[in-house]
Amino acid sequence: MRERDSNKPVLLPESMRYACVVLDGDPALQQRAAALQAEGVRWVCAGNVAAFVAERLDLACDAARRVIDVSAAGSSLPVPRSGLQHEAHYMWPLSADTFTPYEAIARIDGDSISVWTNASANADLVAQLVSATGFSADRFAIHALEKSLDPTLAIHAAIAAVTLMNEVGGAVCIGGFMRVLTAREATFSVAASLDDRGALLDYEYVARTPGMSGAQADAQDPSPYVSRRAKTLIDDPAKLIPGAAHTFARESFIDEIARDNDRDPVSFRLDHLDPVEYDGARELINTVAERAAWGGKPRQPNNNIAHGRGFAFDEHKDNAATPAYSAWIVDLDVNRATGDVAVKRVVAGRASGRRKLGSMAGVPAKLIAAAASRALGLQLTARPSHDETPGDQAVSHELALASSADVPAELTAEHIDTSPAAAAIANALFDATGVRFRALPFTPERVRAALGGSASSITGAPKRNKRALKALLAAGGLGGVIGLACTLWPLRAPIEPIARPLASTWSDATIARGRQVAEFGDCAVCHTAPGGAVNAGGLGLETPFGMVYTTNLTPDVKTGIGNWSFAAFDRAMRQGISRDGRHLYPAFPYTAFTKMSEADMTALYAYLMSQPAIENAPPQTRLPFPLNQRALVAGWNALYLKQGEFKPDPTRSAQWNRGQYLVDGAGHCSACHSPRNALGAEKGGRLYMTGGSAEGWVAPSLVGNSKAPVKWTEQALYDYLKTGFSHEHGVAAGPMAPVVASLSTLPEADVRAMAHYVASLSLTVEAAEPTKVAKSKSAAVTLPGLDSGRRIFDGACAVCHAATGGVGNFGVRPLLSLNTSVSEATPDNLLKVIQNGIDAPATDALGYMPGFRDSFDDRQMADLVTYIRASFAPNEAPWKDLEQASARVRKHAH
Repeated sequence: MRERDSNKPVLLPESMRYACVVLDGDPALQQRAAALQAEGVRWVCAGNVAAFVAERLDLACDAARRVIDVSAAGSSLPVPRSGLQHEAHYMWPLSADTFTPYEAIARIDGDSISVWTNASANADLVAQLVSATGFSADRFAIHALEKSLDPTLAIHAAIAAVTLMNEVGGAVCIGGFMRVLTAREATFSVAASLDDRGALLDYEYVARTPGMSGAQADAQDPSPYVSRRAKTLIDDPAKLIPGAAHTFARESFIDEIARDNDRDPVSFRLDHLDPVEYDGARELINTVAERAAWGGKPRQPNNNIAHGRGFAFDEHKDNAATPAYSAWIVDLDVNRATGDVAVKRVVAGRASGRRKLGSMAGVPAKLIAAAASRALGLQLTARPSHDETPGDQAVSHELALASSADVPAELTAEHIDTSPAAAAIANALFDATGVRFRALPFTPERVRAALGGSASSITGAPKRNKRALKALLAAGGLGGVIGLACTLWPLRAPIEPIARPLASTWSDATIARGRQVAEFGDCAVCHTAPGGAVNAGGLGLETPFGMVYTTNLTPDVKTGIGNWSFAAFDRAMRQGISRDGRHLYPAFPYTAFTKMSEADMTALYAYLMSQPAIENAPPQTRLPFPLNQRALVAGWNALYLKQGEFKPDPTRSAQWNRGQYLVDGAGHCSACHSPRNALGAEKGGRLYMTGGSAEGWVAPSLVGNSKAPVKWTEQALYDYLKTGFSHEHGVAAGPMAPVVASLSTLPEADVRAMAHYVASLSLTVEAAEPTKVAKSKSAAVTLPGLDSGRRIFDGACAVCHAATGGVGNFGVRPLLSLNTSVSEATPDNLLKVIQNGIDAPATDALGYMPGFRDSFDDRQMADLVTYIRASFAPNEAPWKDLEQASARVRKHAH
């Protein structure tokens, strides 16, 4: 034997023939094949090799496909021994096109036979070539191609190439194998029993491709789960069963065992993965479960729609030295009447490393879509979930129906990352419906047939007639509100306290995600009193109804949330109900937080529970009667609380949906930037984000009706949110400064998504209500006090805020002609900044501004503001009663 370089022959002879080898399993094959011979296509049988040989590979393959009889033939399902507690049978569809590409080339070079092969060039290969052909070993010159994942088929291809070369008398290239199927489905039968401690005792697994010859014991148990007595039998000599099929049968069965024994499916798997041998796999499973908020409260059914979630795991053993793992959690909705299955969210992760993960990453969205498409018999596309940062190693995706062109053909469910897909979907279907689906695909027809098309068992709560409630409120006044509270939304029962969870309960990644959620929600901004510990509460928030003091969010057991379970925390965040059952006042924006995802809520809880516990009892909120009756909030909730997680708009981009999720959810931007009605509820619709108030500051409009001289653009919004400064709008001050301080630490992609979403609102508002151009107020130049204001400005302000922007030696210096506060309808924001300065800028790069409350009296303040308004916003009407306004702002300064 002579081994040559790994290159293919540079110049193939014109007489090269291409062959598609047929694995003969049908006695009538010879007769049908002979009838299919045509010009340029020849049926050749030589020794144990049968193949179509042609001038082109596609002609040979087409002939082979026509001769194959893929009609299903009945066969008995292998059954493990009886007497075990659990037994189930599964089926996996086998592709009708069974062509497997394997390359080998053989040609005669004088006395030598050159062979190009994927098989290892060793003595065993040459021995088999000698045995099959009768040629001496020294005639073979082996050229190595790229190594094959299936050495057996690679050797068969090399032998076939040499055999056919000898038969046709010229060079032959093997293009692949066409298998003869007598059944369209692989079948699986699995049985198991548990010991008295609930651990796997017996585990028996049998897999077959009916009609194939001879069963063979698999050398490697396909199950990673520990059992005392395991038996595996796989009858798949032609290797037709893909790895995903084994995963589907095993993971569906493990899920059945767990649920039959009232065990959590994830915990049950972890209990049966060796903690040393599968340390890396356990870490991956825990990470994916945390990211998906596995174990959180189940979603309630809604009319005909049932919700379910399922888990599945797989170990990939192509490289025993460095095993790879994949774990999936699928959330889906099932329409019981139509049978339609909608995959709403997939959290999938992959990792490698047996005892400690060498790497961990998300699964590409296209792979997720391809795998889910195969299981459901649909075509889906996936995009990053709205609660994941774009560009991260995110593992969650949302799926939507799409055309088949959106899913590349090469992305199949047999890929390592996608092998758990079918089982995870099947397990989620069971969670939603109580019906176990044991064969793919899960088409609407199959689901509807299994469920009987009935929606009677899943009904939603009756919808509240909010118009009737509002009418009742108007007619009955206070009595009506109390009546609503008592009849429609009674006081809730307390949730039992728990021992404070340890921070080690959650992964570092989950806690880090929770910190980001807390920053988006500005938790510390409201829950930290001046000079107090972070999140220890006690900050007084001015509302139209009185002063509301914030609570202690640290995990202190006595004064904080240290004894709150996740269920108690989640109820407070989504419904405004404290652990003890009391209603929280809607100054706490639970109306926005209800939109947060389960994963983000879990991460936020983990972050808060991992922080230092601070014992601090904030002042009690004491509103005047009847507002001090917290039961009244129940009626308010009945009118204005719209519960439910954020639902992305499928017609919008992933960036737009991410932005809306952050703005309307954790960010609760409309809480300040939307007006409120007489009962303190946000006004939505056309008034959404058109301006509001916060802690005595005007929160300007962010949409098309803004009074800003220059309309907000996406880039300007991004600059302002990320840095606290926009050249076109000014510097973040007041309550907005700490908000920007938080946003400046967060991923750029998320802040851009927020800016992208908010910028899109201006287009909508401007289209509905064009901005009016104000007429010039030239009379402003004759206002009394203008000369006094000019002198004050020149002496105290011009060094930084001259028309040219100032000298710029002390940080950014915004042009007052573009400053939003100068163009607002009220002077409050401008007066607050002048009196109090900016001693805590959003970022250090902005610089500080001194306050002048002790330098100028209210008359001087009025003159200065009059001059600024007239000089830098000449098209706006002059403000009135400025001296009184200055006194009011001075009195309520914090």
